[in-house]
Amino acid sequence: MTSLSNASSLLETSLVGSKQLIDDQLAQVFFFINYVSLGQAINVFGILSNLLSILVFVKLGFKETSNISLLGLTISDLCSLVTLFLFNLCQTPEFYNLELPFEPYDVAFLTVGWAHVGFARVTCCLTAFIILERCLCVVLPLKVKTILQPRRTALTVIVIFPISYASIFPIYCTASLVYRFSQFRNKTLLVMAYNDLRLEMESVSSVVNNIIPVSSFILIVVCTAITVYQLNKKSKWRALTSNISESRDRKLEKMVVLISAIFIVCYLPCEILFVWMLIDPELRFDGQQSNLFKVCVSILYFAETLNASTNIFVYYSLSSKYQKTVSALLGFRYLK
Repeated sequence: MTSLSNASSLLETSLVGSKQLIDDQLAQVFFFINYVSLGQAINVFGILSNLLSILVFVKLGFKETSNISLLGLTISDLCSLVTLFLFNLCQTPEFYNLELPFEPYDVAFLTVGWAHVGFARVTCCLTAFIILERCLCVVLPLKVKTILQPRRTALTVIVIFPISYASIFPIYCTASLVYRFSQFRNKTLLVMAYNDLRLEMESVSSVVNNIIPVSSFILIVVCTAITVYQLNKKSKWRALTSNISESRDRKLEKMVVLISAIFIVCYLPCEILFVWMLIDPELRFDGQQSNLFKVCVSILYFAETLNASTNIFVYYSLSSKYQKTVSALLGFRYLK
């Protein structure tokens, strides 16, 4: 049985008797930048770059555990960007002008929007696993090879996908798509609505849905700090050696630290939004501050787009094997 609480599109959000901190016009500016123009352009680049990275890691093989975990992260980033591309596509003015029998924002938010969130959770866990793996390599260099083996790493990466993605399932116990009459469009449309289980499930779903990014974020920050400290501590000793293997490991550790740093910067808005939602109950999809919530989500999605689209620069700048493989795939001459 569906209750009267109904989600509406960003274009017609105007709650009577409420004072929104962000009006519809300002919300549309954020909406256009983060979804339609700059955000979508970066998204397209990210999809293409992650497809290239998948080919590179497959070409490099899976003897090294780092290639396995980085391949898993790249696949997760690709899925995150594809679902977000579809979500952004539904927010373009041209799509709205098609006069479709549903509200684009509502349908996109509940379908591909939450699918994107699911893959973003996978990215959180895989990034945490990768930095934990590197942290162990730095702290326990003699024991880590017995702990981290290619088969174990592959199994861990595979298991992370369904477990992390399952965090979004509670939302489908509280929300669904129903037909409602829209005064703004003057016709019946398919929109998102919350059912009677919302109050019972929201506290549970909020914790379940956010415990993964929060715990992953904390683990990444801690492991990154430990790794950086240990690298600086051992830098003088490593400077005295000319071991090629040591040099390669050092570059890999720098690569992972940089990936983690980008993740921390890009996912910080997510943690801020989570804390904010706990403090302000009106910061919800259909709350009194719905415009503010949707603007925050657009900023969050844009930051996640940046995180999923920039790793190719890290790989290319710090991995000679990656550079050689990219050059071979694109038919370029590799210049050392």
